[in-house]
Amino acid sequence: MGYEIERKWLVDDKIVPKDLLKLFFRVDQGYLEVLDPKNEEARVRRKGSRFFLTIKKGEGVKREETEVEIPYETYDAIYSLPHLSRIEKIRYEIPAGKHTIELDIYTGNLDGLATAEVEFDSLEESKSYIPPIWFGREVTEDKRYKNKNLAVYGLPQN
Repeated sequence: MGYEIERKWLVDDKIVPKDLLKLFFRVDQGYLEVLDPKNEEARVRRKGSRFFLTIKKGEGVKREETEVEIPYETYDAIYSLPHLSRIEKIRYEIPAGKHTIELDIYTGNLDGLATAEVEFDSLEESKSYIPPIWFGREVTEDKRYKNKNLAVYGLPQN
């Protein structure tokens, strides 16, 4: 088990500098129902041509995360379940100094939503990070913008 230290912002994808949009791939995620009330989530993910099972616990900037690579057949068997809550997006990985900005442009029922996430090595580093001017409002602590909640409930109504 490890930890993920990450912040998330809304982005207007029309103002993202186009020269940054080079490396991208499709991401499909399916969320399993977890009956534990401690903010746990379980998902399967296709990230380009690789497949993962991920368990996350907690909320906010720092969360527990366990991720294992799985074969396509396992991913497909789980992702095909009819009751799975899903999201689809195009992810751009944008180098930014020592960090990588993960810009997600959502498709399907989340079309029009774009977010940027940055992972950090420590909480102190996350607190001192100054986002680029094209980032919008930070939504790290807004549970409505967790991918699991976007998959289950759709776009938040402001």
